[in-house]
Amino acid sequence: MSPTPPMKEERIKIERKWAMPSMATFTIKPIAEFLSRYVPAGGTSWIDPFAGYNSPAYITNDHNPDTPARHHLEALDFVKSLGKNQFDGALFDPPYSYRQVSEHYKVLGKKATQLDTSTNFYNRVLNPLADIIKTGGYCISFGWNTNAMGKNRGFEIVEILIVAHGGHHNDTLVTVERKLPTLL
Repeated sequence: MSPTPPMKEERIKIERKWAMPSMATFTIKPIAEFLSRYVPAGGTSWIDPFAGYNSPAYITNDHNPDTPARHHLEALDFVKSLGKNQFDGALFDPPYSYRQVSEHYKVLGKKATQLDTSTNFYNRVLNPLADIIKTGGYCISFGWNTNAMGKNRGFEIVEILIVAHGGHHNDTLVTVERKLPTLL
């Protein structure tokens, strides 16, 4: 009896581009071009719990009331207020480091707690965010690593964009994940 051939593993598309860094992630040219392939014009049926100033999503939130986001709640409260399985996609562009989390809170005159500067900061938003994305929908995450939804939340990585910024700047990593059907 011959051994069973290994299952065909899908390849993840990885691409690297260069661009100047910007706090306004969605204005970085290769990122804007990349997002246009996934997020339809007007971003209908897409949400962004950390929208900032230039999100292509239609339903936007940012806890800073000075941003043009539609909602100004803590990201966790915003995501928990939404119904399950109703969005085609989500953008997840939180502060990339605990230092940045602290700075964002400081701008609002708040002090970040220990919970805000731990891995729980991200997980407590990612867990309910996974529930509101439809099967087959996407979560596009931004940061200095590719840790985002992951298999434990029922997602698979489809594509990764690496945006190098040169010098001593960290690359921005854009991870696209698709929600898989749940097995009963």
